[in-house]
Amino acid sequence: MALEVLIADDEQYVAVYLKKIIEKVEDVKVVAIAGDGKEAVKMVEKLRPQVVCLDIDMPEMNGIAVARELAEVYPQLNFVFVTAYPDYALEAFELYSFDYILKPLDEKRIQKTIRKLKEKVSREEVSRVQNDEKLLIKVDGRKVFADFDEIIYFESYTPKVLIKTIKGEYLIRSSIHELEQHLSKDFFRCHKGYVVNLKYIKEIIPSGRTFEILLKTGDKVLLSREKEKELREKFKYNSMN
Repeated sequence: MALEVLIADDEQYVAVYLKKIIEKVEDVKVVAIAGDGKEAVKMVEKLRPQVVCLDIDMPEMNGIAVARELAEVYPQLNFVFVTAYPDYALEAFELYSFDYILKPLDEKRIQKTIRKLKEKVSREEVSRVQNDEKLLIKVDGRKVFADFDEIIYFESYTPKVLIKTIKGEYLIRSSIHELEQHLSKDFFRCHKGYVVNLKYIKEIIPSGRTFEILLKTGDKVLLSREKEKELREKFKYNSMN
């Protein structure tokens, strides 16, 4: 899952250097650089990154004002202040900022923060609720509770995953591997790009040198040759129970 970051700093050379530091962390992408506060707000509204790295002293709007405005609309957004001004730290943390880093830029410190944010965002994107009967999906700032029984399949659209349910579809930033950690034995990894709910399987269909799974909903998902025998055993077991 790629973590998407927006940088807002009116000093272009600092922003470019910060971008290089951040993108050395695996699966992290800087989606844009804003040169002032108002531009930062517009870019966040358009690009919806998960993290915003903010300077304090910027034209149009300072970093604190930017964070305050964005936090009201996007409460899930993570703020990291990267600034030469230590005096605003308390105000920044009152806005629930994730970190406050002082210039000059410390590469190791910044990368450590970005790695922690990757872990945090990954946990937040998809998490299992306590009763183990629903999957909590966080998408576009909303929380959606999906019954496991109503989830038909998961399909990889790297760096996102499509969750197909009987009530609708949700495209989230995650990976098939990450999602598997939250699923019960009622779900089966039938292909590198698919996880299917066994209760919705209707038929296994040969397709050239591989296979497809026809679901009771009429959907089809791919089944790799390596997984075909294992699935037939699971399918037989589930049909008997």
